Amino acid sequence: MGNPLRILHLTTSFPSGPDDAAGPFVLRLFEAQEKLGIQCRVLTPASTSPSTWPDAYKVYRFRYAPWSCQRLAQQSGGIPAALAGQPWLYGLLPAFLAGMGLSLIRLARQHDIIHAHWSACGAIAVLTQSMHRRPVITTLRGSDVHRAKKSGAFSLLHRKAIQDSNFTVGVSQTMAAELRRQHPGLTDKIRFVSDGVDDAFYALPADRHRLFLSPFKLLFIGSLIPLKGLDVLLKALARIKAQSAWTLTVAGDGPGKGYLRSLATDLGIAPGIRFLGSVPPARIPKLMRDHYLFILPSYREGRPSVVLEAMAAALPVLATDVDGTRELVQHGKIGWLVPPGDVDALSGALDDLIGGKRNLAAAGLAGRQWMLEQGLTWDNTAKRYRQLYMDAIGSSKGTIGDAKYGQ
Repeated sequence: MGNPLRILHLTTSFPSGPDDAAGPFVLRLFEAQEKLGIQCRVLTPASTSPSTWPDAYKVYRFRYAPWSCQRLAQQSGGIPAALAGQPWLYGLLPAFLAGMGLSLIRLARQHDIIHAHWSACGAIAVLTQSMHRRPVITTLRGSDVHRAKKSGAFSLLHRKAIQDSNFTVGVSQTMAAELRRQHPGLTDKIRFVSDGVDDAFYALPADRHRLFLSPFKLLFIGSLIPLKGLDVLLKALARIKAQSAWTLTVAGDGPGKGYLRSLATDLGIAPGIRFLGSVPPARIPKLMRDHYLFILPSYREGRPSVVLEAMAAALPVLATDVDGTRELVQHGKIGWLVPPGDVDALSGALDDLIGGKRNLAAAGLAGRQWMLEQGLTWDNTAKRYRQLYMDAIGSSKGTIGDAKYGQ
């Protein structure tokens, strides 16, 4: 056997400890790849305090400001939410980008592939490629595509990442198709690779909700930012007519927490709502086990991992009819879709579901069956990326060079 592949993951979001919910999908891919014998390392910005978790050698956290000021990344909602809430952070962007680029150049030569997560990381990886001489794969998410339509500066970085990466990966079929439409000359370099789901979700009993006892338990998981539409859900709950009691558990944190708590109080529904704050990823399967319906009222999504997890957990889904969710939730079979921002439609759907007018157990089982048919596990995702890495190395021989092949 030859030498193992050596992958450097470049990401603006990665957990600082086992209970941190930042960038869990990068961690899960990292773990699955190491199970395949791939040697992985992560380059990510430091947060507001030092961290050597899980291994100081495997995760390098670069600094770009005094500890207390390092708030650009690793926060709820990511860099866009941080900049929107604290505009002074724009002043740190030059140091942030320089720190990432210099650290990347220094570490890249020890690896065979740079796997960048999000457009900004992909742009930094290709802009420094003449110095590190490594193939670059960039994985894009919904936030990348939507921001590129609005922000002039970001759209330039986004386009650069797509044009110069060896391969660009969209985490949803819709996203990959849109990227091919926008870049017709790059169709061979654009791929679709779905995120996976932990085995812990598939292990939950599929028949645990044969009887939906009162109160009817609703669950929301996500960042508390306007994009997620939690305010729409609260307004919809205030309008439902079903006589059955209900509760809503909100797992997540973000800049909108204070407003949402006040809104729940103003609407008179605060007693039925639990705001848990940020929840460690390891607790998410138990949350899904204990609830009857997962709700995601977002205005837009890429391919939401939390919906994949709910489906694997056999938990029925009520979500908004947006691109990333539409390709997962088959309306009326796996779950139910309503227009984004439509309080009345969401309220009506909740009335039917809480009132027992829909077969939730059947929807949950159908969701798990679809996930199993698609083979959506992190092990399979890691295997697909391994093949993509080999394709990138093969296509790069004699062009950008690689240490493994004597350059």
